[in-house]
Amino acid sequence: MKGEKHSFGFLTYSLGGVIVLTLISGIFLLVYYVPTFVQAFPSLQKVNEQVPFGWLVRRVHGAGGGFLLLLFMLHLFRVFFTGEYKSQRASTWVMEVLLVLTAAWAQFTGFFLPLSQEAYWGTAASLSAVSTLPWMGHSLVDFLRGGRELGGVALGRFLSMHIGAAALMALFFLLHARAANPYRKGDAPSSSEAKNLWGLGLVSLLLFAAVSLKAGWFTDPLRQATNPTVSPEGINPPWFLIFLPEAFSYFHSAYPTLAMLFWLLILALLFGLPYFDRNPEKGPLQRPVSLSLGTALVLGFMYYTLVGMAGAHYGEKVVLPGNQLTAAEVRGAQVYSLKNCAFCHQVLGHQGRREGPDMAVVRQRGRTAEWVQRFILNARLYQPGTTMPKYEISLEDLEALSAYLLSLDPTRRTFQAVDRQSLLDFGVPLGSAEKK
Repeated sequence: MKGEKHSFGFLTYSLGGVIVLTLISGIFLLVYYVPTFVQAFPSLQKVNEQVPFGWLVRRVHGAGGGFLLLLFMLHLFRVFFTGEYKSQRASTWVMEVLLVLTAAWAQFTGFFLPLSQEAYWGTAASLSAVSTLPWMGHSLVDFLRGGRELGGVALGRFLSMHIGAAALMALFFLLHARAANPYRKGDAPSSSEAKNLWGLGLVSLLLFAAVSLKAGWFTDPLRQATNPTVSPEGINPPWFLIFLPEAFSYFHSAYPTLAMLFWLLILALLFGLPYFDRNPEKGPLQRPVSLSLGTALVLGFMYYTLVGMAGAHYGEKVVLPGNQLTAAEVRGAQVYSLKNCAFCHQVLGHQGRREGPDMAVVRQRGRTAEWVQRFILNARLYQPGTTMPKYEISLEDLEALSAYLLSLDPTRRTFQAVDRQSLLDFGVPLGSAEKK
Protein backbone atom coordinates (compact mmCIF):
# COMPACT_ATOMS: atom_id res chain seq x y z
CA MET A 1 0.00 0.00 0.00
CA LYS A 2 1.16 3.48 -0.73
CA GLY A 3 0.83 4.78 2.82
CA GLU A 4 2.73 1.83 4.20
CA LYS A 5 5.55 2.32 1.72
CA HIS A 6 6.06 5.85 2.89
CA SER A 7 5.88 4.82 6.53
CA PHE A 8 8.36 2.01 5.98
CA GLY A 9 10.88 4.23 4.19
CA PHE A 10 10.72 7.01 6.77
CA LEU A 11 11.05 4.78 9.82
CA THR A 12 13.64 2.42 8.41
CA TYR A 13 16.08 4.87 6.87
CA SER A 14 15.60 7.83 9.22
CA LEU A 15 15.34 6.04 12.56
CA GLY A 16 17.01 2.65 12.19
CA GLY A 17 20.51 4.04 12.51
CA VAL A 18 19.55 6.21 15.48
CA ILE A 19 18.06 3.20 17.29
CA VAL A 20 21.26 1.22 16.77
CA LEU A 21 23.43 4.12 18.03
CA THR A 22 21.22 4.64 21.07
CA LEU A 23 21.23 0.96 22.03
CA ILE A 24 24.99 0.54 21.54
CA SER A 25 25.76 3.68 23.56
CA GLY A 26 23.41 2.44 26.31
CA ILE A 27 25.25 -0.88 26.51
CA PHE A 28 28.54 1.04 26.78
CA LEU A 29 27.17 3.12 29.68
CA LEU A 30 25.92 0.00 31.48
CA VAL A 31 29.50 -1.26 31.67
CA TYR A 32 30.47 1.69 33.92
CA TYR A 33 27.16 2.53 35.61
CA VAL A 34 26.82 1.50 39.28
CA PRO A 35 23.10 1.24 40.15
CA THR A 36 23.23 2.22 43.82
CA PHE A 37 21.91 5.38 45.42
CA VAL A 38 25.40 6.44 46.51
CA GLN A 39 27.44 5.44 43.43
CA ALA A 40 25.10 6.18 40.50
CA PHE A 41 26.03 9.86 40.17
CA PRO A 42 29.82 9.40 40.71
CA SER A 43 29.93 6.52 38.21
CA LEU A 44 28.49 8.72 35.46
CA GLN A 45 30.80 11.54 36.47
CA LYS A 46 33.65 9.11 35.91
CA VAL A 47 32.28 8.32 32.44
CA ASN A 48 32.15 12.04 31.68
CA GLU A 49 35.58 12.95 32.99
CA GLN A 50 37.84 9.86 32.91
CA VAL A 51 36.61 7.38 30.29
CA PRO A 52 37.93 8.26 26.79
CA PHE A 53 35.07 9.82 24.79
CA GLY A 54 32.68 8.89 27.60
CA TRP A 55 31.12 12.35 27.50
CA LEU A 56 30.39 11.86 23.80
CA VAL A 57 28.76 8.48 24.36
CA ARG A 58 26.49 9.96 27.07
CA ARG A 59 25.48 12.76 24.74
CA VAL A 60 24.77 10.38 21.88
CA HIS A 61 22.66 8.19 24.15
CA GLY A 62 20.67 11.08 25.61
CA ALA A 63 20.16 12.91 22.31
CA GLY A 64 19.42 9.67 20.46
CA GLY A 65 16.68 8.72 22.90
CA GLY A 66 15.17 12.19 22.73
CA PHE A 67 15.26 12.21 18.94
CA LEU A 68 13.63 8.79 18.73
CA LEU A 69 10.70 9.85 20.89
CA LEU A 70 10.28 13.18 19.10
CA LEU A 71 10.34 11.62 15.63
CA PHE A 72 8.07 8.74 16.62
CA MET A 73 5.57 11.32 17.90
CA LEU A 74 5.82 13.43 14.74
CA HIS A 75 5.38 10.32 12.60
CA LEU A 76 2.27 9.31 14.56
CA PHE A 77 0.83 12.82 14.19
CA ARG A 78 1.48 12.74 10.43
CA VAL A 79 -0.20 9.35 10.02
CA PHE A 80 -3.22 10.58 11.98
CA PHE A 81 -3.72 13.99 10.38
CA THR A 82 -3.20 12.71 6.83
CA GLY A 83 -5.52 9.76 7.42
CA GLU A 84 -2.80 7.35 6.37
CA TYR A 85 -3.88 4.84 9.02
CA LYS A 86 -6.94 4.13 6.86
CA SER A 87 -4.82 2.62 4.07
CA GLN A 88 -2.66 0.40 6.27
CA ARG A 89 -3.30 -2.55 8.53
CA ALA A 90 -4.88 -1.72 11.87
CA SER A 91 -2.07 -3.61 13.59
CA THR A 92 0.46 -1.24 11.99
CA TRP A 93 -1.19 1.75 13.70
CA VAL A 94 -1.22 -0.10 17.03
CA MET A 95 2.48 -0.85 16.59
CA GLU A 96 3.19 2.85 15.96
CA VAL A 97 1.33 3.79 19.16
CA LEU A 98 3.36 1.20 21.08
CA LEU A 99 6.57 2.65 19.62
CA VAL A 100 5.71 6.08 21.04
CA LEU A 101 4.73 4.69 24.45
CA THR A 102 7.78 2.46 24.87
CA ALA A 103 10.12 5.24 23.71
CA ALA A 104 8.48 7.61 26.23
CA TRP A 105 8.78 5.02 29.01
CA ALA A 106 12.44 4.42 28.18
CA GLN A 107 13.06 8.18 28.33
CA PHE A 108 11.21 8.60 31.61
CA THR A 109 12.91 5.70 33.40
CA GLY A 110 16.31 6.71 32.02
CA PHE A 111 15.82 10.30 33.19
CA PHE A 112 16.03 9.18 36.84
CA LEU A 113 19.16 7.04 36.54
CA PRO A 114 21.89 9.74 36.91
CA LEU A 115 20.50 10.63 40.37
CA SER A 116 21.37 14.29 40.02
CA GLN A 117 19.22 16.96 41.62
CA GLU A 118 17.52 17.52 38.26
CA ALA A 119 16.86 13.80 37.79
CA TYR A 120 15.60 13.15 41.31
CA TRP A 121 13.28 16.12 41.67
CA GLY A 122 12.06 16.02 38.07
CA THR A 123 11.04 12.39 38.61
CA ALA A 124 9.50 13.27 41.98
CA ALA A 125 7.34 15.91 40.28
CA SER A 126 6.12 13.39 37.70
CA LEU A 127 5.32 10.76 40.34
CA SER A 128 3.54 13.35 42.44
CA ALA A 129 1.27 14.05 39.47
CA VAL A 130 0.63 10.34 38.88
CA SER A 131 -0.27 9.85 42.55
CA THR A 132 -3.33 12.08 42.03
CA LEU A 133 -4.95 9.45 39.78
CA PRO A 134 -8.13 8.19 41.46
CA TRP A 135 -8.36 4.55 42.58
CA MET A 136 -4.83 3.55 41.58
CA GLY A 137 -2.49 6.56 41.74
CA HIS A 138 -0.84 5.93 45.11
CA SER A 139 -0.54 2.17 44.54
CA LEU A 140 1.07 2.72 41.13
CA VAL A 141 3.58 5.23 42.53
CA ASP A 142 4.44 2.92 45.44
CA PHE A 143 5.06 0.11 42.95
CA LEU A 144 7.36 2.27 40.83
CA ARG A 145 9.27 3.44 43.91
CA GLY A 146 9.32 0.00 45.51
CA GLY A 147 7.96 1.57 48.68
CA ARG A 148 7.19 5.03 49.99
CA GLU A 149 10.62 6.52 49.37
CA LEU A 150 12.26 7.44 46.08
CA GLY A 151 15.54 5.69 46.88
CA GLY A 152 17.76 2.74 46.09
CA VAL A 153 14.93 0.28 45.44
CA ALA A 154 13.37 2.72 42.98
CA LEU A 155 16.73 3.07 41.21
CA GLY A 156 16.91 -0.69 40.62
CA ARG A 157 13.36 -0.79 39.33
CA PHE A 158 13.84 2.17 37.02
CA LEU A 159 17.01 0.63 35.57
CA SER A 160 15.23 -2.67 34.91
CA MET A 161 12.28 -0.89 33.32
CA HIS A 162 14.60 1.28 31.23
CA ILE A 163 16.38 -1.74 29.76
CA GLY A 164 13.09 -3.56 29.22
CA ALA A 165 11.47 -0.57 27.52
CA ALA A 166 14.45 -0.13 25.19
CA ALA A 167 14.31 -3.81 24.21
CA LEU A 168 10.56 -3.64 23.59
CA MET A 169 10.98 -0.48 21.52
CA ALA A 170 13.55 -2.21 19.28
CA LEU A 171 11.27 -5.25 18.96
CA PHE A 172 8.23 -3.16 18.04
CA PHE A 173 10.31 -1.26 15.49
CA LEU A 174 11.39 -4.49 13.80
CA LEU A 175 7.83 -5.83 13.79
CA HIS A 176 6.53 -2.55 12.40
CA ALA A 177 9.17 -2.47 9.68
CA ARG A 178 8.39 -6.04 8.69
CA ALA A 179 4.63 -5.43 8.63
CA ALA A 180 5.00 -2.21 6.63
CA ASN A 181 7.68 -3.51 4.22
CA PRO A 182 6.28 -2.82 0.75
CA TYR A 183 8.76 -5.08 -1.03
CA ARG A 184 8.32 -8.70 -1.83
CA LYS A 185 10.91 -11.27 -2.71
CA GLY A 186 12.53 -10.39 -6.00
CA ASP A 187 11.36 -6.76 -5.96
CA ALA A 188 13.85 -3.93 -6.15
CA PRO A 189 13.35 -0.66 -4.29
CA SER A 190 12.26 2.24 -6.45
CA SER A 191 14.35 5.35 -6.87
CA SER A 192 11.89 7.29 -4.70
CA GLU A 193 12.35 4.81 -1.87
CA ALA A 194 16.11 4.93 -2.25
CA LYS A 195 15.95 8.68 -1.71
CA ASN A 196 14.88 8.00 1.86
CA LEU A 197 18.58 7.55 2.54
CA TRP A 198 18.63 11.34 2.61
CA GLY A 199 16.37 11.07 5.65
CA LEU A 200 19.02 9.09 7.50
CA GLY A 201 21.62 11.68 6.56
CA LEU A 202 19.43 14.56 7.74
CA VAL A 203 18.57 12.90 11.07
CA SER A 204 22.23 12.03 11.60
CA LEU A 205 23.17 15.67 11.00
CA LEU A 206 20.55 16.89 13.46
CA LEU A 207 21.71 14.33 16.02
CA PHE A 208 25.29 15.47 15.63
CA ALA A 209 24.21 19.11 16.05
CA ALA A 210 22.28 18.24 19.22
CA VAL A 211 25.23 16.34 20.65
CA SER A 212 27.65 19.15 19.84
CA LEU A 213 25.65 22.34 20.41
CA LYS A 214 22.62 21.69 22.64
CA ALA A 215 23.57 18.68 24.73
CA GLY A 216 21.86 20.13 27.80
CA TRP A 217 18.48 19.75 26.11
CA PHE A 218 18.85 15.97 26.03
CA THR A 219 21.56 14.87 28.48
CA ASP A 220 21.70 15.40 32.24
CA PRO A 221 24.54 17.90 32.82
CA LEU A 222 25.38 16.23 36.19
CA ARG A 223 25.67 19.52 38.05
CA GLN A 224 25.02 18.19 41.55
CA ALA A 225 24.35 14.82 43.18
CA THR A 226 20.86 14.40 44.54
CA ASN A 227 19.88 15.64 47.98
CA PRO A 228 16.38 14.37 48.82
CA THR A 229 15.97 16.97 51.58
CA VAL A 230 16.65 20.05 49.41
CA SER A 231 14.55 20.66 46.31
CA PRO A 232 16.32 23.00 43.85
CA GLU A 233 14.65 25.75 41.87
CA GLY A 234 13.72 25.59 38.21
CA ILE A 235 13.43 21.80 37.97
CA ASN A 236 11.04 20.21 35.49
CA PRO A 237 10.16 16.64 34.51
CA PRO A 238 11.45 15.33 31.15
CA TRP A 239 10.39 17.58 28.26
CA PHE A 240 7.60 15.27 27.09
CA LEU A 241 6.12 15.09 30.61
CA ILE A 242 6.25 18.79 31.49
CA PHE A 243 2.51 18.97 30.77
CA LEU A 244 1.71 16.17 33.23
CA PRO A 245 1.85 17.94 36.63
CA GLU A 246 -0.03 20.95 35.30
CA ALA A 247 -2.76 18.98 33.51
CA PHE A 248 -3.21 16.48 36.34
CA SER A 249 -3.27 19.22 38.95
CA TYR A 250 -5.99 21.12 37.09
CA PHE A 251 -8.27 18.23 36.14
CA HIS A 252 -7.83 15.92 39.11
CA SER A 253 -8.35 18.58 41.75
CA ALA A 254 -11.69 19.56 40.22
CA TYR A 255 -13.07 16.35 38.70
CA PRO A 256 -10.94 13.37 39.82
CA THR A 257 -13.23 10.55 38.66
CA LEU A 258 -14.12 12.20 35.36
CA ALA A 259 -10.43 12.95 34.79
CA MET A 260 -9.53 9.29 35.24
CA LEU A 261 -12.25 8.22 32.82
CA PHE A 262 -11.00 10.86 30.39
CA TRP A 263 -7.44 9.45 30.35
CA LEU A 264 -8.76 5.90 29.93
CA LEU A 265 -10.95 7.05 27.05
CA ILE A 266 -7.96 8.68 25.34
CA LEU A 267 -5.98 5.45 25.58
CA ALA A 268 -8.90 3.43 24.23
CA LEU A 269 -9.39 5.82 21.30
CA LEU A 270 -5.67 5.91 20.60
CA PHE A 271 -5.31 2.15 20.31
CA GLY A 272 -8.72 1.57 18.72
CA LEU A 273 -8.69 4.41 16.19
CA PRO A 274 -8.53 2.25 13.01
CA TYR A 275 -11.26 0.00 14.42
CA PHE A 276 -13.59 2.85 15.43
CA ASP A 277 -13.03 5.11 12.42
CA ARG A 278 -14.48 3.18 9.50
CA ASN A 279 -14.95 6.24 7.30
CA PRO A 280 -12.78 5.60 4.20
CA GLU A 281 -12.35 9.32 3.48
CA LYS A 282 -8.96 10.86 4.24
CA GLY A 283 -9.62 14.52 3.44
CA PRO A 284 -9.79 16.98 6.35
CA LEU A 285 -13.28 18.19 5.46
CA GLN A 286 -14.57 14.62 5.46
CA ARG A 287 -13.16 13.91 8.96
CA PRO A 288 -14.28 16.87 11.10
CA VAL A 289 -14.89 14.94 14.35
CA SER A 290 -11.65 12.95 14.49
CA LEU A 291 -9.51 15.89 13.37
CA SER A 292 -11.16 18.22 15.89
CA LEU A 293 -10.51 15.79 18.73
CA GLY A 294 -6.91 15.21 17.61
CA THR A 295 -6.24 18.93 17.26
CA ALA A 296 -7.72 19.61 20.71
CA LEU A 297 -5.43 17.00 22.29
CA VAL A 298 -2.34 18.38 20.56
CA LEU A 299 -3.20 21.96 21.55
CA GLY A 300 -3.88 20.84 25.14
CA PHE A 301 -0.52 19.08 25.26
CA MET A 302 1.24 22.21 23.96
CA TYR A 303 -0.65 24.54 26.32
CA TYR A 304 0.12 22.60 29.50
CA THR A 305 3.70 22.10 28.37
CA LEU A 306 4.12 25.87 28.05
CA VAL A 307 2.45 26.39 31.43
CA GLY A 308 4.84 23.88 32.96
CA MET A 309 7.85 25.55 31.35
CA ALA A 310 6.73 28.90 32.75
CA GLY A 311 6.32 27.25 36.16
CA ALA A 312 10.01 26.36 36.16
CA HIS A 313 10.69 29.99 37.09
CA TYR A 314 8.62 29.86 40.27
CA GLY A 315 9.92 31.15 43.57
CA GLU A 316 11.37 34.47 42.38
CA LYS A 317 8.96 36.19 44.78
CA VAL A 318 7.42 35.17 48.09
CA VAL A 319 3.87 35.99 49.19
CA LEU A 320 3.68 37.76 52.58
CA PRO A 321 0.86 39.35 54.58
CA GLY A 322 0.69 43.05 53.73
CA ASN A 323 0.28 44.37 57.27
CA GLN A 324 2.79 44.22 60.10
CA LEU A 325 4.53 40.86 60.51
CA THR A 326 6.05 39.34 63.60
CA ALA A 327 9.72 38.35 63.63
CA ALA A 328 8.67 34.67 63.64
CA GLU A 329 6.51 35.15 60.53
CA VAL A 330 9.34 36.86 58.65
CA ARG A 331 11.75 34.10 59.63
CA GLY A 332 9.15 31.51 58.62
CA ALA A 333 8.85 33.07 55.16
CA GLN A 334 12.62 32.89 54.82
CA VAL A 335 12.61 29.21 55.82
CA TYR A 336 9.77 28.58 53.34
CA SER A 337 11.94 30.08 50.62
CA LEU A 338 15.17 28.34 51.69
CA LYS A 339 13.46 24.94 51.78
CA ASN A 340 12.06 25.71 48.30
CA CYS A 341 8.52 24.83 49.33
CA ALA A 342 7.33 26.62 46.18
CA PHE A 343 8.55 23.58 44.23
CA CYS A 344 5.23 21.94 45.18
CA HIS A 345 3.04 24.67 46.67
CA GLN A 346 1.47 27.99 45.76
CA VAL A 347 0.26 30.69 48.11
CA LEU A 348 -3.16 32.07 47.19
CA GLY A 349 -2.64 30.75 43.67
CA HIS A 350 0.68 32.55 43.11
CA GLN A 351 4.46 32.11 43.23
CA GLY A 352 4.79 28.36 43.02
CA ARG A 353 3.84 25.12 41.35
CA ARG A 354 0.57 23.29 41.90
CA GLU A 355 1.91 19.89 42.89
CA GLY A 356 0.55 20.04 46.43
CA PRO A 357 -2.23 22.00 48.15
CA ASP A 358 -2.21 25.78 48.30
CA MET A 359 -0.64 26.94 51.57
CA ALA A 360 -3.61 29.21 52.29
CA VAL A 361 -5.70 26.14 53.16
CA VAL A 362 -3.65 25.53 56.32
CA ARG A 363 -5.39 28.38 58.12
CA GLN A 364 -8.73 27.77 56.40
CA ARG A 365 -8.83 24.18 57.67
CA GLY A 366 -8.27 25.28 61.25
CA ARG A 367 -4.89 23.64 61.74
CA THR A 368 -2.99 24.36 64.94
CA ALA A 369 0.70 25.26 65.14
CA GLU A 370 1.46 21.89 66.75
CA TRP A 371 -0.34 20.00 63.95
CA VAL A 372 1.52 21.96 61.25
CA GLN A 373 4.88 21.25 62.88
CA ARG A 374 4.18 17.53 63.19
CA PHE A 375 3.05 17.37 59.58
CA ILE A 376 6.19 19.10 58.32
CA LEU A 377 8.43 16.72 60.29
CA ASN A 378 6.75 13.60 58.90
CA ALA A 379 3.86 14.14 56.50
CA ARG A 380 3.42 10.40 55.90
CA LEU A 381 1.99 9.95 59.39
CA TYR A 382 -1.02 11.96 58.20
CA GLN A 383 -1.01 11.17 54.46
CA PRO A 384 0.69 7.79 53.81
CA GLY A 385 0.73 8.24 50.04
CA THR A 386 2.25 11.72 49.97
CA THR A 387 5.49 12.42 48.11
CA MET A 388 6.48 15.15 50.60
CA PRO A 389 9.89 14.20 52.07
CA LYS A 390 10.99 14.40 55.69
CA TYR A 391 12.78 17.67 56.42
CA GLU A 392 15.78 18.27 58.62
CA ILE A 393 14.86 21.51 60.36
CA SER A 394 15.67 23.11 63.69
CA LEU A 395 12.93 23.62 66.27
CA GLU A 396 13.25 27.41 65.96
CA ASP A 397 12.83 27.31 62.17
CA LEU A 398 9.99 24.80 62.48
CA GLU A 399 8.06 27.09 64.82
CA ALA A 400 8.76 30.07 62.55
CA LEU A 401 7.58 28.19 59.45
CA SER A 402 4.32 27.19 61.13
CA ALA A 403 3.80 30.83 62.20
CA TYR A 404 4.23 31.98 58.60
CA LEU A 405 1.83 29.36 57.22
CA LEU A 406 -0.81 30.22 59.81
CA SER A 407 -0.48 33.92 58.92
CA LEU A 408 -1.82 33.22 55.42
CA ASP A 409 -5.44 34.07 56.19
CA PRO A 410 -7.11 35.72 53.16
CA THR A 411 -10.23 36.58 55.19
CA ARG A 412 -8.35 38.89 57.56
CA ARG A 413 -5.24 40.17 55.78
CA THR A 414 -4.05 41.60 52.50
CA PHE A 415 -0.96 40.21 50.82
CA GLN A 416 2.10 41.31 48.88
CA ALA A 417 4.73 39.53 46.78
CA VAL A 418 8.29 40.47 47.72
CA ASP A 419 11.56 39.65 46.01
CA ARG A 420 12.93 36.34 47.30
CA GLN A 421 16.58 37.38 47.52
CA SER A 422 15.75 40.66 49.24
CA LEU A 423 13.63 38.76 51.75
CA LEU A 424 16.51 36.41 52.51
CA ASP A 425 19.03 39.25 52.80
CA PHE A 426 17.07 42.01 54.54
CA GLY A 427 13.77 40.66 55.84
CA VAL A 428 10.73 42.50 54.44
CA PRO A 429 11.62 44.93 51.60
CA LEU A 430 8.37 46.88 51.38
CA GLY A 431 9.67 48.97 48.51
CA SER A 432 9.64 46.03 46.10
CA ALA A 433 6.28 44.66 47.18
CA GLU A 434 3.41 43.90 44.80
CA LYS A 435 -0.08 43.98 46.28
CA LYS A 436 -2.24 40.87 45.96
